Amino acid sequence: MDKGIYFEGDDEVMPFNKSTPIPTPKVDKPVDELAFIDAEPNTIWYLSIIRPHIDSYELIGPAKAFRHLLPQIEDVVSNSPPAIDKLAVIKEKPNDDFLFEDDEDEEKEVDEEFLEKGFDTFIVEGQRGVYTILKIHREINKDVFDILPAPVYTIISAGPLAHAEHSSSTSLSSKFEASKPKGYAATTKLHASYVDRADAKEDAEHIFTVLLLDTEDVKQTKRWEKGTKGGGILIGMNASSMWEVKVVYADDPIGRAQEEADREHDGFVL
Repeated sequence: MDKGIYFEGDDEVMPFNKSTPIPTPKVDKPVDELAFIDAEPNTIWYLSIIRPHIDSYELIGPAKAFRHLLPQIEDVVSNSPPAIDKLAVIKEKPNDDFLFEDDEDEEKEVDEEFLEKGFDTFIVEGQRGVYTILKIHREINKDVFDILPAPVYTIISAGPLAHAEHSSSTSLSSKFEASKPKGYAATTKLHASYVDRADAKEDAEHIFTVLLLDTEDVKQTKRWEKGTKGGGILIGMNASSMWEVKVVYADDPIGRAQEEADREHDGFVL
């Protein structure tokens, strides 16, 4: 197992006062990165759907091809007219026939290069400054590639998260909201996927240790699903912050069936 795990931005994180709750981590709005990039053999694909306005991070995948993530991408994009137009432009096959203008009513052919290579970052603009980030992640992982779309183990982490401010309200809903820490959109990171649960657990423990380096008075909680399969969660918490490492066991029979159907229909080798 390679223990040389690097967290983006580690060298930029400033020390904080461990006795004082940290402010909520903020998301720096990225820009579109839509250029097609060649995919290496045995590449697996993920889609992150990041919504800073509600502090949410959703991970889709892994999948064996970018095109299998397209339905989720189109679902998010469907709520934004500017994003619909932007996606249509990068999806459309270039028209090499300069003698005839395109018929606006004719269904455009999807560019195969787009289906194979995808994009890196796609910003879905909403109203009143709200936006959603669609981020594609690639990982060269032959072991996982060879067994997909069977279930695999995927590690994600989050932190440092800020403790939520406790509301003075006594309503049930306010108590529930106050229990959720803040900063998932800004600090959640995808690490890797695994075929074997033992390997995933070992690396999750290592990632958790790295996250908690140079912290003090951290109470740790570790929970794993019973049996030989299933995921788990590792949580660290002190007076200033909270950290999480999750091992997600992705068992998606609908997704597996869709990938099998796409493979037969498209006639390409995954």
